[in-house]
Amino acid sequence: MIITVAPFPSVEYIYNVDFLEPNREINSNEVTLNILSKCIHSAQIIKVLQEEPMLFSMLGGFAGKYIKHYLDKSRIKSDIIWMDTETPHKMRIQLETSNTYYLFKRDQTYDFSKEVNKLSQKLKLHLKKVSTLLLAGYIPSGINPMIYKEWIREGKLFNIKTIVCTGQKEVLEHALSEVPYALMFTKDQLHQLGIADETYSIEHLISNLVPYLKQGVHYIGVYLKEQGALMLSKNKYCFIESPMRINKVTSNTASSGAFLGAFAIGINRKYEQEKFAKMCLASALAADCDIDKPICSKKDVDLLSKKVKIKEINLS
Repeated sequence: MIITVAPFPSVEYIYNVDFLEPNREINSNEVTLNILSKCIHSAQIIKVLQEEPMLFSMLGGFAGKYIKHYLDKSRIKSDIIWMDTETPHKMRIQLETSNTYYLFKRDQTYDFSKEVNKLSQKLKLHLKKVSTLLLAGYIPSGINPMIYKEWIREGKLFNIKTIVCTGQKEVLEHALSEVPYALMFTKDQLHQLGIADETYSIEHLISNLVPYLKQGVHYIGVYLKEQGALMLSKNKYCFIESPMRINKVTSNTASSGAFLGAFAIGINRKYEQEKFAKMCLASALAADCDIDKPICSKKDVDLLSKKVKIKEINLS
């Protein structure tokens, strides 16, 4: 079984409007609700690719109930800690006539420590059934940044392969002290961690990631949006080229979550590096972020897997 842990998911309401004017009722041409959690989307793609995931999370309020309804509709098994507070959410007002947007979000001041302890206890009860564990998502201030480290350590007691995806430097450093089986990064996370800037080359990026492999990490997956992706191991550095341009639909949390979920399947099924590298990028390209639509189909992923190109990079 593959378990995905989304400790602090959030949602984003997106209103597309023609204009904004104060003190007036404005109709929206389209309203969408997106889930901002890689592990929820990774559970979806795992299900699409015919594995049985189980998701652990903490939810509350209307947004939390909406996420739970979506999980149930997608037939994803879940074990939820219900909170007294609302699941974090944002509101984006997008002007149709330009790229201008307004983003509203609420600061979180709630103490989640009791719920995190309950989540850890639930996770421990299921570890005997698990082969691969996914840990991804933002850890709010005030929460122990060593939480991923502790879950990796628990997993190792049962020979579980853990994949960690984070853009928080302190969380990553603690996780690395327990040497997770694999790491995944998005383009934005590379910038947050200071691993790459806007002018990086692929070779320079690989050179900055190689030290993690030398620490004992088996694989590193990197989703680079329009540039494609990287899949690195100590024996081979693979660059996967996209057969299509990335648009605003595929450049989202769903696409990076789909990459992460396919990554977990490749490791769980012990696929060759090239095979699951192609599957990861194909899943990211196929993913749809709209909560009212399926993330994608297996047919979409299989078709795109045949179109993506892969080449080996030599740093010498």
